[in-house]
Amino acid sequence: MATTLKFLRTLHSWLGIVALPWVIFFGLTGFYLNHPDAVKSILPLTSYEDVGTQFVTLSQPLTEEDATEIAQGYWPDSPMKTVSEIVYHGHDAIKFEREAGQIIVAADTGHYYVKSNFRNLQFSPEGDLVGRKIYWNYVFGIFHRTGWLGWSLGTILADITSLALIVFGLSGMVLWYLPKHKRFKRRLRGRAA
Repeated sequence: MATTLKFLRTLHSWLGIVALPWVIFFGLTGFYLNHPDAVKSILPLTSYEDVGTQFVTLSQPLTEEDATEIAQGYWPDSPMKTVSEIVYHGHDAIKFEREAGQIIVAADTGHYYVKSNFRNLQFSPEGDLVGRKIYWNYVFGIFHRTGWLGWSLGTILADITSLALIVFGLSGMVLWYLPKHKRFKRRLRGRAA
């Protein structure tokens, strides 16, 4: 029995150490999903000021070819899905949709946005980063469901953590119960004697 308890204590300790980072982050992401405003108030880069109105209006709007030159610099390995004309933040713009995200070029000023599922970057016409926003809801939602920001590795890590937590809980129950059971058996023997 002593060997079993020692093994369970060691197993319980190591599983606790291995699972602890994910337990803390799952707790944080779960709290965020229930109370987003409370958590957003302490997170960085939850919004940015759109400075598109501060750029000089071009004498002639950018053509689709000009905008394509800008868009080609982002995610060159990601296939282009669609190109469309839209109005974005009050600007006539050309949107390039790729599998990795969107590049939106304001035709009247030349500033542009590079958007993925988890962030939005705003660039000046010269290519300088002037604004950044992280979509925390997406980041925390994906992490909470998968254990990582991608599906394959994250799902494996989340599954390993889930199994570790099951064994952690069961070993904790056994560690709690065995000493009580041992004392109970001693009391029964003491009464019988």
